[in-house]
Amino acid sequence: MYQNENQQIITTSHLDKVPKNSGFVWYDCIQPTKEEKEYLQNDLNLDQNEVASSIYTLGHPDIYHNAEEDIKHIIVHTLDTKDFSARPLNITITENSLVTIHQSKIPLIDYLQESLEKGSIKPDAEMITLKLLHKIIESYFAYVGEIEEEVFNLEYQNVDSDRNKKMMREVYDIRAEIIKLKRVILPMEQLVETIQTSNHFNENQHKKRLVHRILNQLKHQTATLKACEELTDEIKDNNESYHSSRINSVINVLTILSSIFFPLTLLTGWFGMNFTNMPELHWKYSYFVFIGITVVLSIALIVLFKKKRWF
Repeated sequence: MYQNENQQIITTSHLDKVPKNSGFVWYDCIQPTKEEKEYLQNDLNLDQNEVASSIYTLGHPDIYHNAEEDIKHIIVHTLDTKDFSARPLNITITENSLVTIHQSKIPLIDYLQESLEKGSIKPDAEMITLKLLHKIIESYFAYVGEIEEEVFNLEYQNVDSDRNKKMMREVYDIRAEIIKLKRVILPMEQLVETIQTSNHFNENQHKKRLVHRILNQLKHQTATLKACEELTDEIKDNNESYHSSRINSVINVLTILSSIFFPLTLLTGWFGMNFTNMPELHWKYSYFVFIGITVVLSIALIVLFKKKRWF
């Protein structure tokens, strides 16, 4: 896209049609061809690593400023809707040109290009860059809000044995999503802080306010993710407490049963000895007396444990 002599924005897919004396040019490259890479490196003086950082590698979000030639090179991250994975976007700003290089189509770029054609935004490379950064940061809210809603839905669910395993799988899935998002948002927050402190876009008050707004949005997203992470920690702790309580209840029941059956086992073992001189074994009522003793002993132990409130 370029601005002609009549201040009109023209879109073309042929590099040779772009006039050399254009007031503003925006080169947008999706998976640049060999010819386009040569043009970017030779005509626009882009470094080979700058081109590769948007196609072959996932560079850390950062900004580089060449003060001599007044060129700003920025790497930002967009999000993939399928798996929350980061996608690099390479932005290079010169006095009257803007170059964006990326792997796949980015709807936000199409939106800004349409706004530029309609005259909604001015052909200013720095302002377009900030608006693009702003739109990218705003797009994060959809993912952060989705995670926040999932966490609050979990918070209102009761922990029970029937769906406990499913619930905990959801918790671990959400925590994995939070980690993925933080890997994108935290470096982007550092990038915007660098932009703000380095005064790269602070010549204009409107640009300065926009940078401040972008940074506030990132901080809000970071705080929301942190709160979601803490809530999932509480859910995990609650689940562990629930499990511990269940285990303690089971152990308590087993202990009571063991305490009741231990004297009965002792009596059974005692009278099960194969000694010849055991008068009780030959007594007519020995079996019934033994049964009576075991019943009375069991009832006595149950009453004792009940009084001690063991169950």
